[in-house]
Amino acid sequence: MPNFFIVGAARSGTTSLDRYLSQHPEIYITQRKEGHFFAADHFPRTGPGDEGLNKRVICDEEQYAQLFAGVAGEKAIGESSVFYLCFPGTAERIVQSVPGAKIIIILREPVERAYSAYMHLVRDGRETLEFADGLSREEERRQKGYEPMWWYKELGLYYSQVKRYLDVFGSECVKVLLYDELCTNPGQVVSDVFAFLKVREDVVIDTSVHYNIAGVPKSRKLYTLLDNFIHEPGALEKRIKSLVPQHLRVAWASKAKAMLLRQVPQNPHIRAQLIGYFEEDVGKLEDLLQCDLNIWHYRDFTPLFQS
Repeated sequence: MPNFFIVGAARSGTTSLDRYLSQHPEIYITQRKEGHFFAADHFPRTGPGDEGLNKRVICDEEQYAQLFAGVAGEKAIGESSVFYLCFPGTAERIVQSVPGAKIIIILREPVERAYSAYMHLVRDGRETLEFADGLSREEERRQKGYEPMWWYKELGLYYSQVKRYLDVFGSECVKVLLYDELCTNPGQVVSDVFAFLKVREDVVIDTSVHYNIAGVPKSRKLYTLLDNFIHEPGALEKRIKSLVPQHLRVAWASKAKAMLLRQVPQNPHIRAQLIGYFEEDVGKLEDLLQCDLNIWHYRDFTPLFQS
């Protein structure tokens, strides 16, 4: 069983952190993300394209154990499932199975997170509405059982989600990171996580690749081809996979996919409205974490990459 979990938030750099940690010789983290074993009772979801996530969800304990069959004495053993953070009851199920597990949470400014989730679904051809229309349909979609990636506003209400994990695990077992810092100083963030996991801190990690970037594909056909190279390989791709190490394949494909994406700026009027929507929750989160999140609302923060 794992002894640490990256539990979210979705669209906050979790894939990048997952891949950075995988480079450490004392850390084993599953190649397969989003197994959501401890939240399996919240699936399946019913939105357009949600079947892809439904297929990845693991309900069987033996199948879940197989994710860790490759463990070879690593000190820190983990997995990443970004909807563990938002689904009630998940923290309690994790602590029942893995008492003392360490929890890693990454938080992104909630307006940027919401827009990145929207662009992620646009990128994958699932979201067909304008951002404003998607926001107005959020509650309807939730009621219909769409996966949390469609909950543009709800997932950014971090206070209750983070408090739940702090209450269940205690502050000594929960590490809260900021996406802003992962963008600007990834080496330091990774080093802090190494200290939290009690593994060597002097290991050099390549943080130059930004994974799972959102945007509008310049060529959907070519983008899909590269995506399939990673997730659904054909005969040629399988031959290449046999020759190139997995971490290099994913890194190269991620760089190539990023070059095929066009960034679309967020509407400033919608951004201003959403800042007001999240303001109270951010204030409560500041009190909970005893930290200053002024960077989120009072300066014009432009993300270095859309993760």
